Amino acid sequence: MKHKHILIDNKVEIVEDRYDAVWAMDVDYKLTAFNTSFGDRLSKAGWGKPERGMDLHPVYQSAYFFNPCSKGCAQALDRYPTTSKHTFEENGELTVHEFSFQPFMNNFGEVIGCCIWQKDISQVVKNTHRLQESERRYREAQEITVFGHWNWDIREDKISWSNQLFRIFEQEPGKFDATFDALMKIIHPEDRDGFVEDVQDSIKKNRMHDVIHRIVLDNGNIRYVHQKGRPFYDENGKPYRMAGTTQDVTKDVLANQQIVEQNHELQNFVRIISHNLRGPISNVLMLSKIYEWGKDPMNDDIVKKIEHTTEALDQTIKDLHLSLSLKSADREKFREVHLKDVMKDVDGLLSEEITKYKATIRTDFTKMDLVFGAKSYVVNIFYNLILNAINYAKEGIPAIISINTEELVDSILIRFTDNGIGMELTPEKERKIFDMYGRLSGATEGKGFGLYLVKTQVEAMDGKIEVQSEKDVGTTFTLIFPKNHIT
Repeated sequence: MKHKHILIDNKVEIVEDRYDAVWAMDVDYKLTAFNTSFGDRLSKAGWGKPERGMDLHPVYQSAYFFNPCSKGCAQALDRYPTTSKHTFEENGELTVHEFSFQPFMNNFGEVIGCCIWQKDISQVVKNTHRLQESERRYREAQEITVFGHWNWDIREDKISWSNQLFRIFEQEPGKFDATFDALMKIIHPEDRDGFVEDVQDSIKKNRMHDVIHRIVLDNGNIRYVHQKGRPFYDENGKPYRMAGTTQDVTKDVLANQQIVEQNHELQNFVRIISHNLRGPISNVLMLSKIYEWGKDPMNDDIVKKIEHTTEALDQTIKDLHLSLSLKSADREKFREVHLKDVMKDVDGLLSEEITKYKATIRTDFTKMDLVFGAKSYVVNIFYNLILNAINYAKEGIPAIISINTEELVDSILIRFTDNGIGMELTPEKERKIFDMYGRLSGATEGKGFGLYLVKTQVEAMDGKIEVQSEKDVGTTFTLIFPKNHIT
């Protein structure tokens, strides 16, 4: 018996330096061994410094913290090791502690006492709850955005799917054997070659796998999914797995298809209407030319108004035709355009305005002198933005227009900055100035079609335009073009 108690003491001493409280007792609930943490915990409970032989019965019955020990020790002394978790309030905070009760037996198999191990697992519980909450939110995000994640073991040809991915493909977990061949059978036959080519290219070139394709569900319905992923390689450079996400984009694809169809219908409608109107408009303009002016002032005034209205209608139809032609640009004819050559053309077109208004144009294309697109578009963009700066110069102060470029990793920036009247630019005003017939202000003449054409032509070349302006300081237009076509 003495040898067994020494053994228990040694086991307790092993955890002497731990924060966990560890102690042992015999079958009569007499304290036989304990570590420092147990002593601190007992003193904190109001029982003073512990001593060997101390009766633990009253401690278990009256001390709030040690109350779980009565039941646990009784089970351990009855040969049943147990573990239980209990929540306590300490210093105004809730803490969770785990109690483990382990019986000790002699060589004859008789229970001679038990060892109790108590540890604070509050942080573990918090981390577990935090992880569970994170997983819950992640599942909700997958359900809301209709996307799931996957992992493909290339060597074993095994694909693991998240639950949301099974929902997207309408397959039942446990019954569907997710392999590459099984996935290929779900992918629409017309999209399989493109999908395989993108996967192989991704692995071969170590680039992102990014493709939208159709899948055919068991009931015959078709869905569009957006697959994104990346390959992983071992120390020998051999691919061993791919991981990524799949999102159901059926609604977006169908909506875009509907928009495209509506745009085609709208374009056809505009062409038909404009074609039918051009004849009557030409006739009215021709009649105004052969009208005998000067005989009747009242009639002259009426005919003049008719002529002006008809000319405005004729120009509107021409603007619509031009807008449609820009939106259906032939991208195969796009080439690298040198900005210095563009400026030569623009200087010739605006030479009269530049001289008349004493405007100064400063260019710096040292960082990038190329954009990819149609030269006629770029010339028109430069022409309209420079003319816009001249028109909106401060009264009595000649316009100074600075044009410079900047090369980023995947894009090219062209900035047009002037010292003009500027404006207080709100999101609503920013949107309106790029609308057809939108204008920066009503203080100058013009239809305001220039900026609409600029935006349309920039977007026709896969670019975008941004504007910043400050009243009485000036305006900056920034053009952003992709660099992927520049060699």
